[in-house]
Amino acid sequence: MALVTPTRSLLAMVVAATATLAPVAWAQNYPARPVKVVVASVAGSAPDVLARLIAEKLGAALGQPVIVDNKPGAGGVVGIDAVAKAAPDGYTLAIGHDGTMAINTIVYKSLPYDPATDFTAIAPLGLNEFVLVANPKTGVRTLKDMIAYAKAHPGKATYGSAGVGTPNHLFMEQLLKAAGVSMTHVPYKGGAAAVADLVGGQTDFMLSGIAPALPHIKAGKLVPIAVTQPTRSKVLPDVPTAAETIAGFGMKTWFGLFGPAKLPPAIVQKLNAEVRKVLADKEVQDKLTAQGIVVETGDPATLAATVKSDIARYKALAPEIKLDPN
Repeated sequence: MALVTPTRSLLAMVVAATATLAPVAWAQNYPARPVKVVVASVAGSAPDVLARLIAEKLGAALGQPVIVDNKPGAGGVVGIDAVAKAAPDGYTLAIGHDGTMAINTIVYKSLPYDPATDFTAIAPLGLNEFVLVANPKTGVRTLKDMIAYAKAHPGKATYGSAGVGTPNHLFMEQLLKAAGVSMTHVPYKGGAAAVADLVGGQTDFMLSGIAPALPHIKAGKLVPIAVTQPTRSKVLPDVPTAAETIAGFGMKTWFGLFGPAKLPPAIVQKLNAEVRKVLADKEVQDKLTAQGIVVETGDPATLAATVKSDIARYKALAPEIKLDPN
């Protein structure tokens, strides 16, 4: 019997079909080993707390350990860049946020990664709640009081932040602009130091994450003035939103799960589905709420769109607040 030699077109069809089916089969077997989630900040930070709460239940759902890997440095650049350069196989992921994925584009003259093109958006995760707090010695109890205080102490009213270009710095500048007042910015090397000096009276005000400020609020060492997100916090339900005084004002700092660019769609879909199940768990939600983190999830396209819109918004803000990139 004569052998039939496959034509080039037939070979091409076989190769194409194999190439199409291979990623699907690969994704069905994913994950076959532990998955690493990079957090570009120190242990105990809001992204770290979020990552660890998700990792435990996500690992159980995936059938493989999900390991949190802290890689702090350079405002998150070190850790996030490591993920941008990792293989797009689903085994190296990152907790990104508006700081690493948008604000860094105006803080640094150049970044080793492009937040809009070097990553695959997987799932929005949640919002980190912020509260405007005052040292009790200021006598300020409301946002109207703070505005009056700033006008009465030109050049002397101060606010602290975790550093130049951090979310609490940029959010505070936007709040002050909306209120029509100014203050002297006192940047620190981290939020903990800024909160400590506010408690000690070295500064007057700070826009802080709720979690680090909460113990001092409960102890009466800090006065909560307003929250910056559009709705009141479940943790501080009696504290008004800034929008209740300044109509239309609202700022949110978000978290999302990302992978390197070109992550296979089937893996993205699997991770998105499992992460959303984890975030729907009431136990997880309650633990996050206690840390001032509100669950807000959705599809990958929503997260990708948020990154692009925030990059544009912060690039427009930089010249307004005279922020010079490093």
